[in-house]
Amino acid sequence: MNDGTILSTFPVLETKRLMLRELKTSDARALFRFLSDKEVMRYYDRRVFSSLEEVQRNIERHRFRFERNEGIRWGITIKGRNEVVGNCGYFWDWHDFRGEISYVLARAYWNRGIMTEALTALIYHGFELWPLHRIEANVSEKNIGSMRVLQKLGFREEGTRRERLFEDNEFHDQKMFALLRSDINFV
Repeated sequence: MNDGTILSTFPVLETKRLMLRELKTSDARALFRFLSDKEVMRYYDRRVFSSLEEVQRNIERHRFRFERNEGIRWGITIKGRNEVVGNCGYFWDWHDFRGEISYVLARAYWNRGIMTEALTALIYHGFELWPLHRIEANVSEKNIGSMRVLQKLGFREEGTRRERLFEDNEFHDQKMFALLRSDINFV
């Protein structure tokens, strides 16, 4: 896949409680409910979405990136329900066999292990089904919950980008985390 080959179909990932599937335009309203929540977006994008149209453009941007083999974004749904409660995905660099993950989850689903479960599926997919060697994540130093999720999954903190983020009218550090294929064993 490092030759720029585009994935022919969007993979659906399934876990014990979740289905991770392609985002659709019809998901815009569900996405808007949490992408317009200031507390949810505080560390994710640091700006809230202000309209359904903006969310629909974002869905199209993710679709375009997938078609160009630049990244992939899954909608997170609870099995038995089709409503998207979060999303997660990769931007990748096939030349270096590297992917960077990002993720966001509706506040009502925090502290239930949902994101840990979803990211476990992403990591498995990246290392076992795709040829990734390294998965990275960048997190605000203030986003303790996100850092806990990454550490629980075996990511190691590799460094700090000093005063990289501007939040709450002041500069904050960004923590860099990574997981190597050799760090885990899915057997």
